Amino acid sequence: MRCLKKITYKTVYQCRECGATSYQPVIDRADNGALLPTGQYRCTGCRNIFATVRSWWAPRPKPEFQNSRQFTS
Repeated sequence: MRCLKKITYKTVYQCRECGATSYQPVIDRADNGALLPTGQYRCTGCRNIFATVRSWWAPRPKPEFQNSRQFTS
């Protein structure tokens, strides 16, 4: 009997907040009553709304620290 090996995939494209691997376009009703995409995206896991797909998966930028004082010896 032959054993089937389960293949697992890892993707870098996942929500930076919860790790979900899918998103949906945000749909809203326009003034004329039609349902239209807003240009934003909603994570299917945490339901957070993002302005772009890149902001959905891109890591948050690390804060830049500045020295407030200079120490001299």
